[in-house]
Amino acid sequence: MLPSQFELPVAIPCEGDTLIGIVNKPEKTGRTGVVIVVAGGPQYRVGAHRQFVTLARLLAGHGIASIRFDHRGTGDSTGELRGFIDMNADIQSAIDTLFDHAPEIENVVLWGECESATASAFYSYLDVRVQGIFMVNPWIRTDAGLAKTIIKHYYWHRIMQKSFWKKVMSGKFSATNSLKSIVNMTQSIFTRSDNVSHSEMNDNFIELPLPVRLAKSCERFQGEIFILTSGFDLIAREFKDYLKSSEIWQKIIASVQVTLKDIPDADHTFSRLEWRKELLDQTVDWIMRLDSKRNNQSM
Repeated sequence: MLPSQFELPVAIPCEGDTLIGIVNKPEKTGRTGVVIVVAGGPQYRVGAHRQFVTLARLLAGHGIASIRFDHRGTGDSTGELRGFIDMNADIQSAIDTLFDHAPEIENVVLWGECESATASAFYSYLDVRVQGIFMVNPWIRTDAGLAKTIIKHYYWHRIMQKSFWKKVMSGKFSATNSLKSIVNMTQSIFTRSDNVSHSEMNDNFIELPLPVRLAKSCERFQGEIFILTSGFDLIAREFKDYLKSSEIWQKIIASVQVTLKDIPDADHTFSRLEWRKELLDQTVDWIMRLDSKRNNQSM
């Protein structure tokens, strides 16, 4: 049974709109709180497989206060949908609200999955209260990146499968259509590039290609970063491939600022219980270590 805690529905003011969220607070709260940022597709503050509810309650059971919320234009919140590219005001308002309801905390970790992981990084370096980011399968989708990922990870894997050759032998496989698809993807790789010269890497990150903007945001961030990826997910594979080729990311990793973990068989939403358990365990363990580290530094 979890220690005593409560869940409080909150209305969060945000630039004239109202965000709806839930604060989970244990009876005794540590110095680090967690803001669960939600974005991407039809998701709202409950999360796929109710994982945000489970995460918030698990955190509270370990003495960690949290808030999960619907950003503008989603769930029960008002306002126009802005998407993950423009969530800074939403995230700031959620942090303010968590501090209001849990005044014991001194800093926060932003926790995000897919688009919300990327949104968290975009905001992280703008607020000194943010001391950590937990990013799950960060979203850096571009046409060229997707094409490379599919060619590298899907087509090669597909031709090694028995089901593929059964389809070929049955006459249901269209070589012409598949060839056209591969040609189109190859063209997108060479006609659209995410490479940006150093002279273009100014402080206006908004104008940068998505993968570069995420990398530059994480480089600017002074706190610690945990990145957890799913092995059986094209979004994660696109990110991991970029990670290996990016000089910025290699510099960040070398600084020991980043912890990288992978769950080899997991899908994008951690649909199986064992995958979700590992995701939640990794989250709680890292945040508790981060909180303990901050406590030791302040003594």
